[in-house]
Amino acid sequence: MQSYQIRKSFLDFFAKNGHPVVKSSPLIPEGDPSLLFTSAGMVQFKPYYLGLKTDMKRAASCQKSFRTTDIDNVGRTRRHVTFFEMLGNFSFGDYFKEESIKWGWEFLTKEMGLDPQRLYPSIYKGGVAPRDEEARRIWESVLPKGQHSHIVELGDGDNFWAMGDTGPSGPCSEIYWDCGEQYAHSGCQGPGCSCDRYVEIWNHVFTQFDKQPGGVYAPLPKKNIDTGMGLERLTFIVEGKDSPFETTLFFPIVEAASKLLKVEYGPSPEAVSAFRIISEHLRASTFLLAAGVIPSNEGRGYVLRRLIRRAARYGRVLGAQDPFLHRLVPAVHTIFKDVYPEIISAEKTVKEALKFEEQGFIETLENGEHYLADMLERNPHGLPGDEAFRLYETYGFPLELTREIALKKNIPLDEEGFHRARKAAQATAKAGWKDSGEMNGFMFQKAEEKFPATVFTGYDGAEGEGKIVGLLDLAGAFTDSLEPGLEGWAALDRTPFYAESGGQVGDLGLFSAGGKTVAEVLDTQKPVGKVFFHHVKAVEKLAVGEAVKASVSTLRYRTACNHTAVHVINAALKTVFGESTRQAGSIVTPDKFRFDYTTTKAPTKEDIARIETIANAAISENYRVFKMERPLKDAEQFGATTLLGEKYADPARFVLINRGGWETARDRYSLELCGGTHIDSLGELMLVKVLKDSSVSRGVRRIEGVAGLAAVDHLRASADLAEAAAKKLSVPVEELPARLEQLLETIKELKSGKAKAAPAASKEGRRLLAEGIDGHGSSFLVYDGGALDMRGLRGLSDEVKKGLKSTLLFIYSRAEGKFSFIVTHTGDVTADASAIAKGVAAVINGSGGGRKDFAQGGGEIPADLTAFEKQLVELAKKHI
Repeated sequence: MQSYQIRKSFLDFFAKNGHPVVKSSPLIPEGDPSLLFTSAGMVQFKPYYLGLKTDMKRAASCQKSFRTTDIDNVGRTRRHVTFFEMLGNFSFGDYFKEESIKWGWEFLTKEMGLDPQRLYPSIYKGGVAPRDEEARRIWESVLPKGQHSHIVELGDGDNFWAMGDTGPSGPCSEIYWDCGEQYAHSGCQGPGCSCDRYVEIWNHVFTQFDKQPGGVYAPLPKKNIDTGMGLERLTFIVEGKDSPFETTLFFPIVEAASKLLKVEYGPSPEAVSAFRIISEHLRASTFLLAAGVIPSNEGRGYVLRRLIRRAARYGRVLGAQDPFLHRLVPAVHTIFKDVYPEIISAEKTVKEALKFEEQGFIETLENGEHYLADMLERNPHGLPGDEAFRLYETYGFPLELTREIALKKNIPLDEEGFHRARKAAQATAKAGWKDSGEMNGFMFQKAEEKFPATVFTGYDGAEGEGKIVGLLDLAGAFTDSLEPGLEGWAALDRTPFYAESGGQVGDLGLFSAGGKTVAEVLDTQKPVGKVFFHHVKAVEKLAVGEAVKASVSTLRYRTACNHTAVHVINAALKTVFGESTRQAGSIVTPDKFRFDYTTTKAPTKEDIARIETIANAAISENYRVFKMERPLKDAEQFGATTLLGEKYADPARFVLINRGGWETARDRYSLELCGGTHIDSLGELMLVKVLKDSSVSRGVRRIEGVAGLAAVDHLRASADLAEAAAKKLSVPVEELPARLEQLLETIKELKSGKAKAAPAASKEGRRLLAEGIDGHGSSFLVYDGGALDMRGLRGLSDEVKKGLKSTLLFIYSRAEGKFSFIVTHTGDVTADASAIAKGVAAVINGSGGGRKDFAQGGGEIPADLTAFEKQLVELAKKHI
């Protein structure tokens, strides 16, 4: 029996036993921003366990799951994985221990045909709560008498589950499989031991207590069942393999990699480990990319980047010189094509993202090897752990490789310091997520179940009558009224207010009654899904049941203009960079739009001008903007632009920009699935103005701009500034560019030393970044050279150094979209200017180098100069 048959058998078995089979929820949790990824089968059933939903009493599922805690264990053990499929059956106050245990035993021994003699069930032996006598009795009734000795009793750490310090909790019963004596270590303790002989395959959690303050475990009125069994572990047992990596869930990738890299799978433990890491991380990366995650330096993107880089690194261990992971994607498809069609539809995006990210990693890895050599040269008596971790975090440079290279030079490595630094940084991904501004949806889940679904009328108008069906205070507690001056959350039965989603901000406005304002609406959100919550400040007393007139602010129109402009820009980007360019995030407000997009190259000044020209040409054509609901299948049929990983309703809302509407949908400027608010024709935009294009991370750019009334405001403000500058310089506005050019040339001459005033230029724009950077009193100065070219910067550096002592100097300029810099020092500083320049170049995606006392380079202009200067100080410290 192979993996696809095992998955089907499990779901069929529980369907036969009265369980509705529920489709896997997305890897990115919906309505639960407390989670980075879906990590277990029970996640999508939280509302049922909390009593917020009651339409099902039991369920079964095969859930796509991901856990970040095991990334570094993959390849080191034979069982750890990051992405896995969790088989589970669940009861919400319906059946309890007896049914769960008996079904579990029946499925394993009868349906899967596992040898009962090799199965060992565990029960809770007692500790913080009483011993689970009930589970013991049930297992004794299920097992033959000769196997009662197989029942093991484990304590709080293994066999007791709790949601937190208080709340639902209960004992567990885990079923272990005996892999054989050959996997035991000396002193094996039996099931529950950390060795590989006894493998946990199915955990049954019996949620029967309500843990109260003081450590009292009170019985729950409704007892629940939550079970979880990793398909990967069950498959390697049923298929009779040594580990999950030899099963039909992984081995097609291993075989493809072996053929591609011309390396056998089994000759050495190192090769086996490398193939396991590649196959596991490629599976996981494929699913994360298909879910819309993009490699980055924070949150989910940071986790994905780690996976791709670790897999790429072990490909190099096996001899890969060029990007190869994208060539193995078809092997992933052979495993899952009939189960998860979303990864097939995302094939092109997945391949391109893998290739681009791996190519970037190869480049930075080479820099990392140079950095390690420098670090070892500077630390001949021992490599500090925090520096080794910085190398790991910045370049994905593995600890084991750092250790190996250091040992070859007989230099000890502070591994404890490495692990301390790593623990301190482990919160990076979660912190990046928690700070993302998402609302705490859990706070509103009870209200979501209690209040009726909100009818949204905002597509048809900006005003409407509604009734207050519920009120919450700011803490999320139910209340019957809000007194004047107090803030809270109001839910209406119907509303024209758009709730924040899809990058578009929530509407502002007013509630009125009897001709006078009763509340200001400060924001609109739908944190869970079906209910719109209006953040209100009461002007008059608000009460549940009160009828109000809801009026959306006129700012909505400005937001709609900017949202339609995003669609116009998106289409222009695809024209310039190709159809593979896709959205990586957006924010649309009344004042401007921000659009993140994927690309394999930094756009030139000409590219940005062309994007703006294409967008404004569409506006001049005054194409109409058609908004309509249509069957979701039309998205694929007509090639509509969609977001990877997004879950769309069926029917879905389409936004079509063309002349003739749906009848001529194939002849169009743009077609996207979008639930936002939009204008009716592009002529209303008047124009689109791109304000800025910058780098977010490797492969992701950010374009910012304005359209409609926001563009008019911007142009008016720009004209005012130009007129003020022209007045200061006593020239007409039209002569301002020539006058500025003249002034810049004069400044350039002054800074280059060709004019007598050159010494004064050395004091302009100078800032102290760090005092005592070398631990002995040397200063680190940064100097903004304006728009100087490299020749001008070199002349300026000579002038600035005059009269300085014990100083490291970084001089930079920004001109024509390029960032140029010089690193130099006064000669009495033991700094390596060339190493610093190379480090800076890696940060700004450029190039750099030179001598130890003078180096130069260039690249992209940093999006955040303050953050860049902090990185600059850290780079300097490593090479001084």
